[in-house]
Amino acid sequence: STVQIASSQSHTVKPWFNGRVEFAPTVKDLSADGFPLIGGRLDVIDNRRIATLVYKRRLHVINVFMWPADPPNPRPPTPSVLQGYNTITWTAGGMTFWAVSDLNAKEMAQLQGLL
Repeated sequence: STVQIASSQSHTVKPWFNGRVEFAPTVKDLSADGFPLIGGRLDVIDNRRIATLVYKRRLHVINVFMWPADPPNPRPPTPSVLQGYNTITWTAGGMTFWAVSDLNAKEMAQLQGLL
């Protein structure tokens, strides 16, 4: 997984998205919780520019995609398995999040709780 801005500092990664996406992504440094931020990148899904944050857990990479939710109503986390990867999606604070990794489901849920 590649990053376009490599930094563990949320105050470096968050402003990088200014002018690249039309929203302010939620960027948290979770190093103290065992999920260090590696960086971020811009992705396009369904012709929409979205923010992707990349976290790590030991040797596992976790991609966290986010975009403005429509409708913005909160939705509880929904875990699933997609092509052998654990995924979890939820809506909070007007944003939809989709985390994808080969990390186990229990630790994915832990990351979701921190975000």
